[in-house]
Amino acid sequence: MTLRTSSTSIAASQPGGKRPSNNTSRNSGARKFILTNPKRFSRKFFSDWKSPVSRFGITSRDRITAVPRAPCPMRFPAFSKRTRPMPLQTSASLIEEIKDLAPPGLAELNANTLAALGAVTRRLIATMKREGRLSENPIELAMTRDVALHHEAALRRLKGRRVMVIGGEGCVGTRLRSLLAGLGPQSLVSLDIAAHGGLGTGMRVDIRDAAALDAAFAEARPEVVFHLAAIREPGRAEVIVRDAVETNVYGTANVIAACRRHGVAQAVYSSTGKCFAYITDHVYTATKKLAEAQWMAAAREGGPTQFVATRFTHVLENGIVARDIAQGIKAGLVGLHGSDRHFNLQNLRQATHLLVNAVALAGEQAADSFWSAIDLGWPVNTLEMALYQIDQGGRDVAVRFLGVPRGYDEQFFRGQFDWSGAHEYHPLINALEAPSSFTDRTGTMIGARVPAGAEGRLQQELERLRHVLRENPRDAGFVADAVVKRALLDAVAGLAASAFAASDPQRLLDVLWWGAAPNWAGPDASTARRFAPVLTLLADAMLQRPVALRDVPGAAEKLADIALTFRQIPALEERAASLSAALEPAVAN
Repeated sequence: MTLRTSSTSIAASQPGGKRPSNNTSRNSGARKFILTNPKRFSRKFFSDWKSPVSRFGITSRDRITAVPRAPCPMRFPAFSKRTRPMPLQTSASLIEEIKDLAPPGLAELNANTLAALGAVTRRLIATMKREGRLSENPIELAMTRDVALHHEAALRRLKGRRVMVIGGEGCVGTRLRSLLAGLGPQSLVSLDIAAHGGLGTGMRVDIRDAAALDAAFAEARPEVVFHLAAIREPGRAEVIVRDAVETNVYGTANVIAACRRHGVAQAVYSSTGKCFAYITDHVYTATKKLAEAQWMAAAREGGPTQFVATRFTHVLENGIVARDIAQGIKAGLVGLHGSDRHFNLQNLRQATHLLVNAVALAGEQAADSFWSAIDLGWPVNTLEMALYQIDQGGRDVAVRFLGVPRGYDEQFFRGQFDWSGAHEYHPLINALEAPSSFTDRTGTMIGARVPAGAEGRLQQELERLRHVLRENPRDAGFVADAVVKRALLDAVAGLAASAFAASDPQRLLDVLWWGAAPNWAGPDASTARRFAPVLTLLADAMLQRPVALRDVPGAAEKLADIALTFRQIPALEERAASLSAALEPAVAN
């Protein structure tokens, strides 16, 4: 596949291709390397395409800070066994020391532990610098990325129009109102449960209240609507399951109904990149998937309102991780989920331009599609992000690792990604969506269609979920929340099963093979075993149409691989036999 970065594409010749290392080992190959100043190196070598480094395919974006070793005139004294210096600590060993001092789950830290954490954190910063890290701000590139604004097209759709931003008092909503005000709307309304501040007129309405929302639409008479309102924190959604379902799922249904009833011309929904998962164990992702599915269904149905969507990843200025790091630095102790946690970033400019462009380009792409920023760069390591800010701030701040809480413990199924090499990789577009992907004419936005399932299936799942909400009232406590969450996850799985059943058989076989073939299923299928639920849904969809596989090139070999993995997973053994049986007609032809 091809990985898109901010300034280059790096081909990964086989599945699991990794980002080039920021450091080059002295023993990594025939050529010897030493480390040098990255900025000086960039100026000297990256500007010259003829340099040996650029011929190796290394660019400034990859932050490789190695140059060919030059002869060294210096002579160093030989150390005897007695005088041999102690080995320097590595960042990995210091990270383990932090984990030993403050294990995840340890709530109270005494003064001695805090002091020890601070000392280890200082040594970790120094060690990472020695290793060639922390020389640049990890989020600097994310802050400079852009989505080109389709200004003239946006003016045609927004100038002189009545515009409403639902969820307009949040970080993205506030910046969006500023951008919209410069496009000359007739009126600008911010509808939110929070108090109004800034540009436009405020209306305090909860989108869960359909009657109040309808009254607000009747008063404001919006022609263009941006729907940003949601319970957006994954950890919080796991605690307030009912509120998340009522707001993100049924509140969105209320917005769709109000837009139709009041003749809104264009309505834009702010979805999330987490929707690229086929199924999920998390409340936030599940509620947003059902919301996005409703928006796409409304778009397919047509009518006076054009429903369009965007998918965001973490918006830096509005990000939970960035907020927690800033608060931790102020308090003197930064708590991170782990030392190896990474996340994609986009900035507010990209987010707001995406939203406005979705209106500007409405009708130019398939109705049931979404837009995303094409340039999200490499995922940022949260530990490096925190340590860089601590170092730059000059304060004595410690870090610790809290463990990954509910709502953030995602495990990405390998079959979510397209490994064919036929489509450019994007972290917000899954393998079923990739064949339909497209870009805008500026090359700064990418989009794709959301696969549709059987007609009526979405409403069936929404009705089942609503029934569970009624049968498990708010005052029933934790047990009721667990029942509601199970019903929510089942609804998402039901939609996925319907979409799989309607998908192209060859593409479906590829997705299943990418996720279950023995080469990457792990020892004794241990990796694939974690994804038994989605593998079950994919296999069942395949087994419904065995005849369709007969003309698929390589079907017999791929089904044999999948069956081999399934035999090692107790929950899938029966389906392994069915897949083996499905091979016979494919081989016979």
